[in-house]
Amino acid sequence: MKQMSAFSVISFVLVLLSGCSNIPKQITTAPSNDLQLNEIQGHIENFANQNVRWGGEVVSVENNNDASILQIVQYPLNHYGKPIINHSSDGRFLAKTTEFIDPVVYKKGTLLTFTGTLNGEDTRKVDQKELIMPVLEVSSMYKWQPYQPIQRDPFYDPFFYNGFYPYYGYHNRYWHHPRFGYPYYYW
Repeated sequence: MKQMSAFSVISFVLVLLSGCSNIPKQITTAPSNDLQLNEIQGHIENFANQNVRWGGEVVSVENNNDASILQIVQYPLNHYGKPIINHSSDGRFLAKTTEFIDPVVYKKGTLLTFTGTLNGEDTRKVDQKELIMPVLEVSSMYKWQPYQPIQRDPFYDPFFYNGFYPYYGYHNRYWHHPRFGYPYYYW
């Protein structure tokens, strides 16, 4: 009986936690045609009003009275929809949205994934070169959190336990007993 109730509690918690994904469904699932940036370059007008899912790294943010335009360096997406920045880029695109995009929050280098429809092209100057970039009318957008590696203590000993601290046998050293026959293991 206890096993049955424990199993039901565990299964209930798993079902409850499975709905905690905060990534929008539109971002995690690719559209049926799944057009890539390199496929449409050169003949963008043939793909007008097509649904796409693209992502990349923010280069610049422009805010006008009626729209915000983000210039994005495109990167391929993984199966979650997150841009893979160590792969090569196919170029740049413009993401246009009616929402206000704060340039401080969405600063250069921020990773974003968009879904939306293709709506023409625009010419932008990058250094001294004029580039023709497709314009994506954004329907949903997701900002990825920056990767922060876990900092580990290089001198951590998983077998260290000083249960008597600060009383019995405390010598104010990290490891005060020889271990594995090595008397100078932590000196």
